[in-house]
Amino acid sequence: MESRIHGDMYVRFGGRYGETYCRKAKRHSVPSLQTNLSEVQPERMKKLKEKFKLPELRDTEGMYAHPALDRMIQSQGWLCPIKADKQEGSAYYSPSKDIVVLPMKAQFNIGGTPEETYRGGMEFYSTLLHEMTHSTMTPERLNREMGGRFGDPKYAKEELVAELTAAMISHSMGFDSKITDNSAAYLDSWIGVLKKEPKFIVSIMADVNKASDMILDHVDKQRLALGEQPYLAKNDPFLPLDPNEEVPFKNAAIVKTRNGDYAIRASYDGVELGLKAVSKDTARTFFQLTDYKDKEAFLNMTARKSYEPELAMMRRPQIQHSGARMGM
Repeated sequence: MESRIHGDMYVRFGGRYGETYCRKAKRHSVPSLQTNLSEVQPERMKKLKEKFKLPELRDTEGMYAHPALDRMIQSQGWLCPIKADKQEGSAYYSPSKDIVVLPMKAQFNIGGTPEETYRGGMEFYSTLLHEMTHSTMTPERLNREMGGRFGDPKYAKEELVAELTAAMISHSMGFDSKITDNSAAYLDSWIGVLKKEPKFIVSIMADVNKASDMILDHVDKQRLALGEQPYLAKNDPFLPLDPNEEVPFKNAAIVKTRNGDYAIRASYDGVELGLKAVSKDTARTFFQLTDYKDKEAFLNMTARKSYEPELAMMRRPQIQHSGARMGM
């Protein structure tokens, strides 16, 4: 399996894959054996077979599911084909074939508890995001520097871009912190290589932001098709098209209530609109936004949706008054 790392394959490798079947299969390659080993040393042969035996494939029941990413795979809605329907020994992106190949989601189901099984689903999507990031490197997309051999600074830079992008999007999607902790462990293995070429570090975050934006743009298309809220405020059709349009809501905020639920509060045209319940997903998305403008836009969008009946009632007298003036 090691040979797949060289050439034009960008393969997740190293400590990042210490837990799952696909990672074990990729990290270890069976050593060369004498052909009659099973006859000469049957016990040793038995132990070797046990060591490299692939675990039984389970189903995906109880694993975390992300409908938008599932739809993207099923409809082939990404920039290049994504193949995730057969058992594979590793996840990789091939620039020459322009294809992302993933192990089946069920191969990530190796947990011994319901919590571990659930997180296995997140690991699958995190791996998907990592390889999708690699596929944004091509000249017609984000045009990052391609090439480099496994272990050199150019390769390390591309791995850091892919893993930081996957970690950033995973965090935005509310994945378990243990998933992003795994990313941190994987990143450590590459940072040492980049110390030899510190110039690369300056451009890494710019590349991460561009890749994240490109991926979330495509994920948001799937979310909108499913009737879900997009991650990026710019992709929400309910937001005003004119960026200079005055936001009528004042004192808007998403708060946690005494019973542990979440709600939005705001005032409009000097009138307090009271508390309106919002979902935990909506609250989590808001609290995970770091850019002030994104938070403001997300609040405005959520307020528009939450207070739509109240706003309709408040606008009705204005419309009637306007109509009466026209009649005069």
